[in-house]
Formats: sequence, C-alpha cells, structure tokens
Amino acid sequence: MLKPAFFTLALAMVLTACGAPPASDSTEAPAEEAATDAPADEAMVQPEWDALDRVQDTCGMGTVRGFLGRLASEIPEDRLPPRVRILAPNDQATLDFVPSRLNILTDENGTALALKCG
Repeated sequence: MLKPAFFTLALAMVLTACGAPPASDSTEAPAEEAATDAPADEAMVQPEWDALDRVQDTCGMGTVRGFLGRLASEIPEDRLPPRVRILAPNDQATLDFVPSRLNILTDENGTALALKCG
C-alpha cells in the first residue's frame, strides 16, 4: 500500500521542481532599466561577459573592447588577434573551445555586442 502513495508523492515533487522558473543572472541589468536610460532614437548596447572572460583574457579581447557597439567591420585588422571569428545571430560555429580564439558576437546589422574567448 505504501509504494503507490510514495510513487505519487515522488512524482508530484519532480513535476513541481520542473515547473520552477529559472534563476535570473544578477549581472545583467533589467530590460526596463536599460530602456529608460537610452535615447529614444538609439538602442542601448549591453555587452555580455562570461565569468572566465572577467578573470583572464586568453584571446586578446582587450585590444578590441573599445569597438563594442560599433560595426565589427570597422575594427582595423591590425587590432585583431591572430585567431578571430565574427558571428552573427544565426551563424553556425563549432563548439570546440579554443582559449586563444576571439569570438566577436554581432547583431543582425553587424554591430559588435559581445566578446568571448573560445
């Protein structure tokens, strides 16, 4: 008699846990806050940083950090590290991690939004 009751209770606990909302990332500013600070005719650029990127720059992203918010095509080639790839939102990329490779993530217009090593 206890087995069906225990199974039902365990199933209810699992289903309840699956329905929990994901934890929010406390490093990102709320969207409402960012929208109120930006001028009406300009979009606010919010770079994304991984914890590893904050600790150690293994790919030379410091040389191009000042180009965030500008077109990736405006970055002079002599400022780019030897291994770099520029990725638009729907571009396919390999998932291998190469610490010395710089990834410049852009929006659909080619504006550099984020820098990541790997």
